[in-house]
Amino acid sequence: MKLVVWLVLLFVVAVVAAMTLGANDGLASFYWRGWRLDLSLNFFILALLGAFIGLSTSVRLTRWLIGLPARAKAWRTERREQALQSAQRQALLESFAARYTRAVKAARRAQDLAQDLTDRSGKAETQAINHLLAAISMHRLQDRAGRDEQARLAQACLDSAAASGESGNAHARGPSAAEGLTLLRAEWALDDHDAAAALAHLAQLPPGAARRIQAQRLRLQAHQLAQQPAEALKAVRQLAKHQAFKPEAAKSLVRSLAMGVLDTARDPEGLQRRWLELEREDRQDAAVLAHAVRRAAALGDAPWARRVLRLAWDTVGALEAEQRRLLALSAWRVVRGIEPDWLAS
Repeated sequence: MKLVVWLVLLFVVAVVAAMTLGANDGLASFYWRGWRLDLSLNFFILALLGAFIGLSTSVRLTRWLIGLPARAKAWRTERREQALQSAQRQALLESFAARYTRAVKAARRAQDLAQDLTDRSGKAETQAINHLLAAISMHRLQDRAGRDEQARLAQACLDSAAASGESGNAHARGPSAAEGLTLLRAEWALDDHDAAAALAHLAQLPPGAARRIQAQRLRLQAHQLAQQPAEALKAVRQLAKHQAFKPEAAKSLVRSLAMGVLDTARDPEGLQRRWLELEREDRQDAAVLAHAVRRAAALGDAPWARRVLRLAWDTVGALEAEQRRLLALSAWRVVRGIEPDWLAS
């Protein structure tokens, strides 16, 4: 279609030129130091038009030649960026396929390629991602020293990006990368059975990130590893609010942690304090109540155990068979010395 349009325009130009220039017998005369040069007006117009076209073409060609090095540099940069993205994709795919040694090599190649991109915006963040890719695979390879070094370099890149304002065009990307690194460090610390380090990393998260489900899961695991059932119980409640567990699983986990809180008591007064620290719903759980009675009996506080047991005794008929069995077994531990009025009531 374009060819047809150009042909029509060419015919129009030819017709107009024939009509206007065919009968034009004018001359263009030039005088210089007694000399005179006569040119056909048609030839002069065509020569002037040709000179304009030639000059315009020369200017454009000169500008193209001057800009050739910049375009060559941009082409090389684009090729490096393509190679960088290819190396990053390979590092991810190799990591997903559990070929961690190859993933580390691909991540290191991406680091080298990113280092050559001196004029690229977001270079520090890109390099941080490359270090993270290497650190993740090194963690799987149990290379803790290499993993920690890559994490340190990633943090340095993120700090550099924040200091230079590199993340200004993508406000959410910078904080997300830093939060992701912190969560990864906490997860690695848990894999290394270092609860204190995991909690220290989680404490660095901003309030919004600290409430995320993954952060709460890691906090729960850290408190469990550190044998801090009271703090773990708080984390479980937060996860239950976000529906991170099925109701049955959440109830079972809360019950076991509540029992763990009671187990931390070393004397009757401490047990009573731990009991009051529990939520009312937990204190009404027959399994938790039975555990509190057994714990009180073990600490020699049978009267308090019987008072606690009395809380559930009126509704024992509405409980399930397993719950009634637990209450009966716990009551057997404190039956000696029981008052007649307790039984009568």
